[in-house]
Amino acid sequence: MEPGVVNPANAVTLARLLTIFPLWYFIANDERQLAFVVIVVGGLMDLVDGWVAKAFHCQTAFGEVFDAIADGLLYGSALVVLAVYGWAPRGPVVAIMGLGVVNAVFRYIYQRRAGRTMNYLSLAMERFTGNLAFLIGFAITGYEVDFYFPVCASLMAVIVIHDAKRMLVDPVTR
Repeated sequence: MEPGVVNPANAVTLARLLTIFPLWYFIANDERQLAFVVIVVGGLMDLVDGWVAKAFHCQTAFGEVFDAIADGLLYGSALVVLAVYGWAPRGPVVAIMGLGVVNAVFRYIYQRRAGRTMNYLSLAMERFTGNLAFLIGFAITGYEVDFYFPVCASLMAVIVIHDAKRMLVDPVTR
């Protein structure tokens, strides 16, 4: 029997979503240190929710997809707000956001091909998404954003292109 939607791991994921609004507030009010703390907390929660799911035996298909959605909302909205306030270069942020949308569409197609709700597991994309927290931290602290943002946009393009074949053509696994 699969655990329900209301479980400790999904509670951690939901709590991660609640860091979005303080992050926006601190960026809008030029509170760099507090914004940095919030993105670190959000990143740590991203690590913890998987551990909690395993520890409490509450891994679900919903939780996998909810985690991916929470990643997109937290990191995507943070990138947009950083670009709006001039803390991050707009071009690479637009590229990263566009690639994120393309990846989400490919994941949806993969789910349709699989005939069930599931998270398309790409270790490269999972690692990249985790590193977005570092990228956002670099933007908050003003550390080499003109270098790291274009590099990360390029790496994300390579990952999306690599995963596209697996999601759209190769046989469904799991």
